[in-house]
Amino acid sequence: MKKNMSHNSSSNLSNHLLLEQCEAIIEEGLKTLEKVERAFAIIEQMRLYKNSFENFESYSAKKWKTDTKLPHLCQIRTKN
Repeated sequence: MKKNMSHNSSSNLSNHLLLEQCEAIIEEGLKTLEKVERAFAIIEQMRLYKNSFENFESYSAKKWKTDTKLPHLCQIRTKN
């Protein structure tokens, strides 16, 4: 029984360390998402896409192969 508790303790420690590593990655990723969000906002607000695209939606779809949801990914950081 004691061996099992020891295994659980080391497993809990491993899980805790893995959690910390994942959270550090998420923290860095959210910083990057914030920068991406700001860049999209500037492009959209200043209409920097106008020389090559009719609107922001077509710019986003063709340039980044996505819909307009991409610029709003950072909303996840405000929900926590």
